Amino acid sequence: MKKPLFLLLPILMFAACIAERDYVVESDYSYKGKFRRYKTFDFMSTTDTVSFNGLSDGMIREEIMRRLESQGYRYSDKKPSMLIIYTVFGDNLKFHGFDQMELEYWDEKYSWTADYEESLAEIKEAEYNKVDYELKEGTLLIDFVDSKTHSVIWQGYASGLFDNANFFSKDIKYAVRSILNKYKLVAYNEKL
Repeated sequence: MKKPLFLLLPILMFAACIAERDYVVESDYSYKGKFRRYKTFDFMSTTDTVSFNGLSDGMIREEIMRRLESQGYRYSDKKPSMLIIYTVFGDNLKFHGFDQMELEYWDEKYSWTADYEESLAEIKEAEYNKVDYELKEGTLLIDFVDSKTHSVIWQGYASGLFDNANFFSKDIKYAVRSILNKYKLVAYNEKL
């Protein structure tokens, strides 16, 4: 006797959910970031920067590129407006992050006001509320750096990604996507 497809669908969906790993994913940003001015990006290092359980950084780099290009940013090794740095930490670590309003809200409401340092000081919402995190082994950290000021303007991190040697390329892609889901801005003057 054949079972109807609609009875098997919930079982398949449940199995797919179990297969996906849950990560602690957070991000924060600098109120001094000029997010509306960023159009291009490059990577800070051209060498393999990840050395954790034999993981090569090629998949991380490709997934970051794919995601940023889908948001209208262009890869450019000639004077990019943003530089990308990423690393995987092999040990547990204590990390300071910030509890802030959503980046998209900040960008929409305050970005033009905050272009000037004296205006930034007057914005009550532009406070850094520190949060301490206990990040687990295998944390992936992605930083966006303003290429003119050399300061970190946004960072996203996911904890405990590669806490054992049994990770797969889909885990890496899922982790990078989960982190970059926190950065929803599109390139300046780009409409998607």
